[in-house]
Amino acid sequence: MLIYITGPSGCGKTRMILEMLGHIEPQNSKVKLLYNGDKSEIAWMPQNPTWFKGTLLENLCPVELRDFSEVKAALEKVNLEHFTERLNEQVQEYASNFSGGEKRRLAIARIILLNRPVWILDEPFASLDDDNVQIIKKLIKQESEMRLVICISH
Repeated sequence: MLIYITGPSGCGKTRMILEMLGHIEPQNSKVKLLYNGDKSEIAWMPQNPTWFKGTLLENLCPVELRDFSEVKAALEKVNLEHFTERLNEQVQEYASNFSGGEKRRLAIARIILLNRPVWILDEPFASLDDDNVQIIKKLIKQESEMRLVICISH
């Protein structure tokens, strides 16, 4: 299932999801959206994904190491197959050794590798050129046939 949450910038799309997941307190005590499922089933990609000290591979697989073929497949799905040669590269502060579009697609590859039944993607098309927007849209559509995908977008 694929759900898009859309609206103008600043209207509260991300806040709604953060409230629903219990990450922040609701602004309106009369209306509460709650996710009562197991939160370990959710793969969350925020607008500004976190990058930490370590290799690209460690950043792609922060929970558990995946087989090289799985990592390669995830990178291929986000049009970064050539990054298999960079898996041992150290991620610099703010992942400054990658472009904005590369960081976005690497964050989506991380979500793929988490392999959770629920994906929440905040601005998955930000910083992407038209060709890569189409690739990620197609990926999201395909993945939504196997899992719940919620996309927050303008």
